Amino acid sequence: MKQAIQGEVSGVVQQILVEAGRIQAIGRFTQNELTGCQLIDTGGKLLPGFIDVHVHGGGGAETMDGTMEAYRQICQTHARHGTTALLLTTITESDTAIERALRAYRPELETGGAEVLGFHLEGPFIHPNRPGAQSQAHIKPPSVDRLRRWMETSGGTVRYITLAPELEGADELIDEAQRLGVVVAAGHSNATYKEARRAFARGVQSTTHLFNAMTGLHHRAPGLAGAALDTVEAYVELIADTHHVHPAVMRIAIGQKGVHRVLLITDAIRAAGMPEGTYDLGQQTVTYRNGTVRLPDGTLAGSVLTLDRAVQNLLACDALQDADIPVVTSGNQAALLNLPHGRLAAGHPANLVAVNAAWDVTHTFVRGQLVYQA
Repeated sequence: MKQAIQGEVSGVVQQILVEAGRIQAIGRFTQNELTGCQLIDTGGKLLPGFIDVHVHGGGGAETMDGTMEAYRQICQTHARHGTTALLLTTITESDTAIERALRAYRPELETGGAEVLGFHLEGPFIHPNRPGAQSQAHIKPPSVDRLRRWMETSGGTVRYITLAPELEGADELIDEAQRLGVVVAAGHSNATYKEARRAFARGVQSTTHLFNAMTGLHHRAPGLAGAALDTVEAYVELIADTHHVHPAVMRIAIGQKGVHRVLLITDAIRAAGMPEGTYDLGQQTVTYRNGTVRLPDGTLAGSVLTLDRAVQNLLACDALQDADIPVVTSGNQAALLNLPHGRLAAGHPANLVAVNAAWDVTHTFVRGQLVYQA
């Protein structure tokens, strides 16, 4: 059935006509022109649906659960907050656990929420001195053979990988990832500024959760953080929960990078959308309290962030303007992953989100289907 989704587009109330999951036209249509369409009036502002390239879980489920039921729960949880597409993100775990997660995704089955774009492998090729909340026991040196095997195991759905580019063997892995069409991000890394700049020149395109689990920006030793800010073409992930990165530093980072190289992410774990309490992250126990998730030693362990909340946080601290939101929530992600998403234009996927004046999500559409309504 044809649909007409009504809301504010570019400051004017318009209708977006959708058929077969794609946008057919956008404009102000007469009743005659809308005959045969199911009309949904959102009463809000329409934007391209949010894309999360780094999300481990939510709603009590996590990627490492390795079941389609868990993936549905993750996708439905984040769809309630405007995410219409995501990369299921693994953690540094055993080969068996990672391969179980990669095998579990069934692309022919509907999620009832956000669409799965593929997988993001966060590790296990990370620096042992920068594990963050990742398991040190399962850190491994970069391995082209493992990447090839995991690409085959996943049916070619590995789209993005985080690694420490200074490690021996990383150059070969970066080269192979590029050959396979996998985006490489530098993260959980002890790289110097020089090593990081060399990695970006070789083909690393992104930076995993800027400032977290990496060599920081010091005025005499810029580190990976400084190299990411100083490399014009490099993208940077940002966890905008105000706990991982101070609002002032978020303003500085966005000011330096410009909005066209910033990727808002959640890094959310299973506790997102759940009550405070104790949860597991791989083989580790974490505690969700007062808006953060931490290991027993106090280390931040992912987040309970959702992308709508990240948007509200950045607007509240004057790090972004309203017009910047579609860029950092979908446009940049689509550009990095070479996707047709992230635009309200004819021929593009009908992944849309409607927000009210407070930037609360009221409607989420995935391929034209209403998957959430407040």
